[in-house]
Amino acid sequence: MRACLVPFCALLYSASLAATDFDTGCAAFDRGDYGAAREEWAPLAKEGHAKAQFRLGCLYTFGQGVPEDHAMALRLFRLAADQGDLDAQNNLGGMYAEGLGMEPDLVQAYMWFEVAAERGHETAKSNRAFIAKRMSAAQIAEAEDLAAEWRKQHAKAEN
Repeated sequence: MRACLVPFCALLYSASLAATDFDTGCAAFDRGDYGAAREEWAPLAKEGHAKAQFRLGCLYTFGQGVPEDHAMALRLFRLAADQGDLDAQNNLGGMYAEGLGMEPDLVQAYMWFEVAAERGHETAKSNRAFIAKRMSAAQIAEAEDLAAEWRKQHAKAEN
């Protein structure tokens, strides 16, 4: 029994350090110290921390404390989105809609807005409705099929 407690305690300690580092990054971001925020979030993002991946993606989107790099932002948002992060899913939709780092793709944009909207993300609901006005019924149906497929493949991330 004692041997099982050590790894469990180590996990709790590690998770608490990650939360502290993430919060330290948020405080730095709020002060406008984007470089310090990046320093806190980058190691967490590399370890798979979805919120750190999302926040780091935002820094790359706008070139805050890092060079603007839409391809990197897209990659980070995708990593977070695949873990169920609603904000990352919404931002992916926005990047596809605006063509940031790629040609605009309304089907992919709608798909990501749909995934986040179906789980209650209010901004994604608005974004989905906005781009639907620029899409054909066939494009919307394709995007909804893609969203359903994504949900099926990532059911664990949505819980």
